[in-house]
Amino acid sequence: MPHSFGSRAAAGRVEEGTVVSRHLAPEELLLDYSSGALSHAPSLAVAVHLALVPEARRTVELLDAVGGALLENECAALPDDCGLERAMARLDSVACEPPALPSARRPGFEWAPTPLASYIRPGSGWRRILGKFDEIRLEVPGDAYRASLVRLEPGHSLPEHKHSGYEYTVCLQGGYTDATGSYGVGDFAVGPGAERHEPIADPGEPCIALIIVETPIVLTGPWRRWLNPLVSRHIV
Repeated sequence: MPHSFGSRAAAGRVEEGTVVSRHLAPEELLLDYSSGALSHAPSLAVAVHLALVPEARRTVELLDAVGGALLENECAALPDDCGLERAMARLDSVACEPPALPSARRPGFEWAPTPLASYIRPGSGWRRILGKFDEIRLEVPGDAYRASLVRLEPGHSLPEHKHSGYEYTVCLQGGYTDATGSYGVGDFAVGPGAERHEPIADPGEPCIALIIVETPIVLTGPWRRWLNPLVSRHIV
């Protein structure tokens, strides 16, 4: 499946395609992305990761090339009367990736990589949640996942929580640390929701991350009984 990646610098943000990542997306996830087997929302997280991290992008380009070669070989081995039909059926079974739209850079969103920019609606602004972090909800069409941009001030943390499904995170600005390690711009984190964690923004500039989850969070701290009904309406 072809992919489109931009590389355009803007003041106040990391130039796309220049990040050396400490935490790459798992190869099996990149394979699902390359083959079109990954759902829309996780595919967005991977596309953002690829736009920032050339090493991950090279892996997907290699997977694309291998997949294309295998498809060509399979088609060549088919009888003439059914080869085209089988090949078209194979292509139709692959979920189509939405085309990359031109990115509209707006003040305050210079950190948004090209694949993400078209999902930020005009007039979008940060909402304060629980007095601890800011959020912008993203509309990802035709998907059961929740997608949000989350901003944490330096030294601030998200409440300790877990999920009943998978969580995908891509750091876009600043950095954060949790029990699994430290993450900077371009780094990719994915894990089963049963794992408890409490991300804390690193010193310096605010940490901004794209977070995609299958299910709402479940707080695990002392105030969970009262706060869970409130935060279940939000992404993290």
